[in-house]
Amino acid sequence: MNSIFSNQLFLVCPFCQMEGFIRKHFGNVFFLTSPASVFDFEDDAYLKEVKKTIYNENIQDIYLVGDVSCQFVRNALISRELGFCACEQFIGELRSETDTPVSLTEKLLKKQLYELSAERIFGSELEKGELQLHALMTSKAENLISPVYCEFLQRMQLGIEKKANGTRLEHVPSLELIL
Repeated sequence: MNSIFSNQLFLVCPFCQMEGFIRKHFGNVFFLTSPASVFDFEDDAYLKEVKKTIYNENIQDIYLVGDVSCQFVRNALISRELGFCACEQFIGELRSETDTPVSLTEKLLKKQLYELSAERIFGSELEKGELQLHALMTSKAENLISPVYCEFLQRMQLGIEKKANGTRLEHVPSLELIL
């Protein structure tokens, strides 16, 4: 790594315009954007470049951010007909009749954390303790930031902490447990 200190990377929706809000609370950080904070790391070349940046900039904490006023989430709650953005299909598969902006945003964040923790994406870095994933639900309008806890991710990171004394906690996440 290039420096003694570590940096933070925030995964945000560009349409929510979260950058100023995040900088106000966390200082000078890095951003990666995708509509509704739904990231598709299936493109190997793209994932390679993201990982290269993470390594070169000594990023050790990745924060996935979902704002409760995200227009993609709000549109999914009021409309059965979704647009053509990949994130709209992703959100549409998560929503239920009883969802609110808060509950759907939480589901979205947890599902994304689950996918980001896959071995192929950031799983090996998480297992080695090189990265930590976090999720934040925000309300920019109310100046609120709340951490979103994911049991499977906490168990995975607890497993990393336990390695030092020889104990290993196995990580077998189940989507039924987190959604």
